[in-house]
Amino acid sequence: MWKVSMSDKIKKTKTTEQKAKRKKVLWGTFWGTAISAVLAAGISIPLVQASKALPAPTPTLKENSSIINIELPNGQNKNIQYGEIDKTPVLTNKNKHIFESIEKNIAKYLYEQEYEASLWYQAVYNANKSKADEKTFALDSIEQIKQKTQKELDDLKKQYQKQYGLEKKWEEKFLEALSKPQWGSSKKEEQALEYKVNIAINKDAYRRYRTEVNTDWTYDELKNGIVANKDVYYEYNGKKVEIAKKGQKIILDFAKENKNFVLPSDDSIEAKTNSKSSIKIPIFVTKSFVKEFKNPERFIKPWIDRKQAILSEFSLSAHQDSTGAEKPWVVTKKEIIDLLKFSSYDESKEKVKIKLAIDGLSEFKGFSSLIKDQIQPEDEKHAKNDQRLIEYLSSDKTNASKFGSKGFVNSRQVISSNNPSSYLTLLSILLGDASEDKGIYKYAQKDDLFKNLKTKLIESLKKIPAFQKLEKSFSDKLIKALSEEPTDKNKTDKYVEEYAKYNDEVTKLINEFEEKEFAKLFGEAFRDTFSVNLNNGSTNYKINALYKVKENFVSVNSKGILIQNLHKFETVEAVQKLIVKDLAIKSKANYKNTFTNELFDLNNIFSDILNTSYQISDLLVQDNFKNYIKNQNFIPIDSDKEKKFDDNDISGALNYIKTLEQTNKTSIVNNKYQQLNEFIKKQVNENLVDDFEYDQASNKFTIKPHNKNKEIIPYLFDIIVKYVLLEEKAEGAVK
Repeated sequence: MWKVSMSDKIKKTKTTEQKAKRKKVLWGTFWGTAISAVLAAGISIPLVQASKALPAPTPTLKENSSIINIELPNGQNKNIQYGEIDKTPVLTNKNKHIFESIEKNIAKYLYEQEYEASLWYQAVYNANKSKADEKTFALDSIEQIKQKTQKELDDLKKQYQKQYGLEKKWEEKFLEALSKPQWGSSKKEEQALEYKVNIAINKDAYRRYRTEVNTDWTYDELKNGIVANKDVYYEYNGKKVEIAKKGQKIILDFAKENKNFVLPSDDSIEAKTNSKSSIKIPIFVTKSFVKEFKNPERFIKPWIDRKQAILSEFSLSAHQDSTGAEKPWVVTKKEIIDLLKFSSYDESKEKVKIKLAIDGLSEFKGFSSLIKDQIQPEDEKHAKNDQRLIEYLSSDKTNASKFGSKGFVNSRQVISSNNPSSYLTLLSILLGDASEDKGIYKYAQKDDLFKNLKTKLIESLKKIPAFQKLEKSFSDKLIKALSEEPTDKNKTDKYVEEYAKYNDEVTKLINEFEEKEFAKLFGEAFRDTFSVNLNNGSTNYKINALYKVKENFVSVNSKGILIQNLHKFETVEAVQKLIVKDLAIKSKANYKNTFTNELFDLNNIFSDILNTSYQISDLLVQDNFKNYIKNQNFIPIDSDKEKKFDDNDISGALNYIKTLEQTNKTSIVNNKYQQLNEFIKKQVNENLVDDFEYDQASNKFTIKPHNKNKEIIPYLFDIIVKYVLLEEKAEGAVK
C-alpha cells in the first residue's frame, strides 16, 4: 500500500481559529494525485471503518472548510475541502465493491462466447480436411466442466471411503482435503465445486486479451479462403448452426495480409520448395476463438500511449576511479586489446572492410538501422556488422542477436527503476537538450569522441617500452595501420596474415606491459578523452553527464561507458511495420541470412497494458456487455437487498478503475524524491561529473545549465510527476 507523509508538505488548518489558510503545496500536481492515492488506499478498509481512514478534524470544520490549496502546473489553484476528503473513502469503497461484483460476472460471460466460438473455429479449420487431418479446438461447455469437476470430487470421495470405510471418518478426511488450497480452502463440497469450475473457466475466458503467433492456417487458406469439402456446421445449445455448404468458400475475416500475416513471395525459397496448400503461415492474433476479437491491432494505440521506444545499447567496462576525477580511469587489458584489434566486416560479395573495433563505436546504430519503410542492403549490412561488434567488444553481449536492442521500453518502465542515474539519462534523451528552463542534462556534442579516444590509445601504445624496441619499419607500419581510417580490401587479397601479425603484436605488447604502468597510461587516455575542456585551455578532468556522438547518446557510470540509441514511436503505423517485419521473418518471406530470428516477443508484446483494469474498462464500453451486465444482480455495499446493475454502477466501476490507475502511477513516483536527493548529493560529493554543482552560499544544488536559483531536486521530481502522472508529451524528444 502506498503511503505518503503529508505532514512535511502540508500544514493543517488551524480549526480552533476557523481559518482556511491556503498554503501552496510543493509539486501541486503530485500531491493532488497523492491524495487520490491515499484515498484509494482506503480501498481495503471496510465501509464501517471508512470514517477512520482519515481522521476527521475537530467538529468546527464544515463541509466547505478549506483543507489545502494546490497550485496546478497551469497556474490555477485547486481548493480541497473537508467534505471532499470525508466522503471519498466511502465512495471509493462503494465503487470498488461494484467493480468486484462486475468482475465476478465477467468470466462466465466471456467463457460462453469463447465456447461457442471454439465450436465455430474447429468447424472452419476442419472444413477442408480429411478425417485423419482434423483437429480438436472446441472448449468444454460450462456444464461439461461441472460434470468433470463433480466426477473428480466423487472419485476423491470413493478414495477416502475405500481407505477409511463408510464410517464418519472418511467424510472428515474428505472435508480436510477440500480445505487445502488446491480446492480453494473450501468448507463444503459445493464451494469446492464452484472454486474448481471458476478456475477452469478463468483459464480460457480472457483469451481475447492474450496474443500469440500461431500457424493454424496455410498460404492457400489465408490468400484464397477455405473451400469446404463437406457441409460445415456446429451444434450449440442443441441447435445446428450452419457455416457453409460443400463447395462454398469460407473467408477468414480476421486475417489481413501485411497486417497480421505476411506471405512469402512466389520466388522465395519457401514458395519454391513447398506447395501453397502445405506452407503454414505464422499469423499474429489473440488467443480468442471469437473472430471479432482475433485481431490484436486494437491494442496498439493504448500501448503506444505509454510512450514506447526501442532502445539499443553498447557498453564498455572502462569507468572513472570513484576516488577522484583526476585519477586514471579503471581499464582492463582485454578491453584495450579488443579496442585496438583489426577485424574484417563484409561490405559486399567481393569486398571486406578492415577496421579496428574502436572505429565501429561512432557508427553504432543498433536496431535503428532496421526501422525504415524500405530496408536497403546497406542497412542490413550495418545491422549485421553492429551485431558482430557487440559480440566481439561489448561488455554486455546479451542482446547481440537483436543488434543491441532491449526491445520496447516505455517511460513507466524507465522511471520505475530505482537507479536515478539510469532514468535521468533516458529522460534527458526523451525530453531533449537542456536549457535554463527545460530538460535535464545539456548534451555535450562530441562527434569525434571515440576518434579522439583512438588517437590517445595509439599514443599510449607507442609509450610502452617494448614498443620502442620494435624494429622501426615494422613499428611504423603498425602505427600507420592503426591510425588509418577503415580500409577496403578485395576478398581475394592476401591481407589476413598482415593484420593477424598486427593483432598479435598489440596483444603481446599490452599483456606483457607492467600492470601498474598499464593502468596509469591507458587509464589516463580515457580520462583525458572524456574530460571537460575549459575555455582557458586548462583541463577539468570531470566528465559531462551526457555526450551526443552523432545520433547516439553516451554516458558514464560506475559500471562503465554506455552508448545508447533510442527510437521513439508516435504512430500505430510505425509499430505495425515492425510487427510485419517480424512476421516476414517468421514466415521466411523475402528470406535473408541477416534476419533468421524474430526481434520481438509478439506473444507478450502488449502484456503490460492488458491487466484486469484494462479488460473491464474495455468491456464496459461495449454495448453487448453493458446489456448483459444490466441483467445481472448484485448486493450493493450499503444494502442487504439484491438489485440489477445500472448506468450509475457502470460509471462507478469506471471511476474506480481510474482511481486504481492513478494509484498505480503514484506508486511509480513513490520514493523518487528521496532517490533524487541522495543521487544529487552523491554526485556533488564525488565531484566526478561537471554538470552537478553546489552553491554553499545559497545552500542549493543545481545542474548546468539550469538557473542557479532553481531548486533542482524539486524541479526533477516535478518532471517525473508530469511525465508519469499527467502522461505529458516530451518536448524535443527523440523520434
